[in-house]
Amino acid sequence: MLHNILSTVEERVALIEQSPWGDGLSHEDMDQFAQYLYVATAEPEEMIFNEGAREPYMCFVSQGLVRITKGDSKKNIKTICDIGPGRSVGEMSIIDGLPRSASARAVEETVVLVLTKENFDLLLKDNPTLGVALFRKLAQMISHRLRVSDWMLAEYIYES
Repeated sequence: MLHNILSTVEERVALIEQSPWGDGLSHEDMDQFAQYLYVATAEPEEMIFNEGAREPYMCFVSQGLVRITKGDSKKNIKTICDIGPGRSVGEMSIIDGLPRSASARAVEETVVLVLTKENFDLLLKDNPTLGVALFRKLAQMISHRLRVSDWMLAEYIYES
C-alpha cells in the first residue's frame, strides 16, 4: 500500500505544476490545492488500491508507472492500461463513494499526490471556485476515458 512521506506545500505545488492538473490554475490556486494533498510512494508491485475496496481517494501520478487491472467473470486478471506521470487514478471513488472498479499497482517506484474524498469535500466547501475548476477537469478526463472505452467496446463487438 501507499507510504506517506513528509512534504512541504511548495514541494506539492511543484508536483502539481508538472502535471496537467496545474494547467489553467493560478499559482494561488495551486497553492490552495496543494494544502489538501499529501505525497505518497509505492514500491514496485505494491498495491495502490484493490478492486472492490472502499477507500475513497484518488492519486495524481508524479513519477513512476501504475498498472490498472480488473478481474473478469472467470476471475482472470486483465490489464486495462498503464498510467504514467501527469495522469490520475481512482477519481471515481471521490465522486461516487462506491467500491473500486479496478485495482492499481505500482509497476516501478512510484510517487503520487493523494486527494482523499474527505479533503476534496473540504476543498469544495472552503474554495468552491477552485472545486468547480477541479470538477471540470475530472469531468473532462472521465468523459475522455468513457469515449475511449466506447470506441474499444465497438471494436471488440465488431471483431466478435
